[in-house]
Amino acid sequence: MRAIYEEISRAAKAEDLKIRHYEYDESSRWILVDFFDIILHIFLDEARGFYNLEYLWHAAKKIKITQNSHEL
Repeated sequence: MRAIYEEISRAAKAEDLKIRHYEYDESSRWILVDFFDIILHIFLDEARGFYNLEYLWHAAKKIKITQNSHEL
């Protein structure tokens, strides 16, 4: 989990994207990365199933992110 966050952080810096804030739970099952307009969640499978964000946000508008729009 930490290695994934570190790579995302490195790639964001290389693209001049600012990370506003990040936080994680004490058991290291979930890392949240705040890019201002986008929130990135990095989960272990167990935590992803427990929090079930796909259900919470199932009606939200979906946006395709491409390489030209700063895809990490």
